[in-house]
Amino acid sequence: MKKYIINISREFGCNAREVARELAMKLAIELYDKDLIDLTCQRAGINEDAFNDSDAIVDSSKRNLLQIFSFGSSTEFYSDKAIQAQIEIIKELAQKDGSCIFFGRCADYILREYPNRLNIFLYAPLEKRINHIAKAYELDRATAEKLIKRVDRQRHNYYRYITGMNRGDRDFKQLMIDISEFGIPGTVDIIYDTVQKHFGVESLKN
Repeated sequence: MKKYIINISREFGCNAREVARELAMKLAIELYDKDLIDLTCQRAGINEDAFNDSDAIVDSSKRNLLQIFSFGSSTEFYSDKAIQAQIEIIKELAQKDGSCIFFGRCADYILREYPNRLNIFLYAPLEKRINHIAKAYELDRATAEKLIKRVDRQRHNYYRYITGMNRGDRDFKQLMIDISEFGIPGTVDIIYDTVQKHFGVESLKN
């Protein structure tokens, strides 16, 4: 089977991580997500406890929510050492045997010259994202919207700093999907079918 790499970037609050997880299971390939932060912190000598970037809540206190999604918001992650560590780790993992998915971390740009890659951007209208975050974290709508805008701004600024481009630009993207239109299963199916056609794979292991 031809080796390929899928790079998924997203807007905060559209449930893209669940798409990535289900897609990885359906394709039976590795998903690199939170572990990329751990490896970057270790190599760059950054305290990973201070940079927990997870769409699963780790502290039920609402006052700490804005600190949970903090990857790229610290000056430590803007250091040359941290940036180089992230680039090296992503490239090293991309060279391993077997296909894989990278979730975020500017992988679409870092691996832009990799021959067999599919870059995907997942998004949803702000209203849909507010509803999802408000329900997921039991927030009022105003707080949910504030959280979404802050996290998106942090991630946009970090992506722009690394790449010089906007995170949602069409550059380096082959597929852009509104998750709210197709749902998680439908979005997974679209990407799955695209992988088959794009890489000329006749049959994939479920």
